[in-house]
Amino acid sequence: MRWPFSARVVAPSDGPAAERLQALLSSDPSRIRAAARDIAHLREATELDVLAAWVGRIDRAIAGIALGRTLLADDVHVTFAMRRLRYWQEHAGCTCGLYPHYLFFDPRREAQHGHVRIKALGEAEGGWGQMHTVICSECGSGWQASDREYHYPWWEWQRVPEFDELGPGPVPGEKGT
Repeated sequence: MRWPFSARVVAPSDGPAAERLQALLSSDPSRIRAAARDIAHLREATELDVLAAWVGRIDRAIAGIALGRTLLADDVHVTFAMRRLRYWQEHAGCTCGLYPHYLFFDPRREAQHGHVRIKALGEAEGGWGQMHTVICSECGSGWQASDREYHYPWWEWQRVPEFDELGPGPVPGEKGT
């Protein structure tokens, strides 16, 4: 069993985790944003373990830093990256449980990376874009992701337990699961 309170957390000295940690602990908004966008899509367990151990320090380092603003507040990426690290740190469930919390999970890209399998394509509600019915490759949970657009493409994810491969189940990451 891992006891994060009894072991001294050592910063990684090289590799992607070290680079991302250094970027997050810097005061440079562009480096912080870039690292956060990478972490938002990160699935490498070893790297997530390393970064999750630094959540408190990262929070303190980024507090009050003006990240800039485009059509969508740039802090959405940082906010979600921190959510991903906390989710991982808490062993809250399959990472597919995070799909509804970040607008930029493209189901086609998730399928290309092997995180989901596209089970069916249809028309999204209202005729705007496609509806992707997908199955999580790790836990077998069913999801529907609808293409959306407003100044930029984004995706709306909804859990659909009746499409689960292992039968209807609870939402991944829901307490008690």
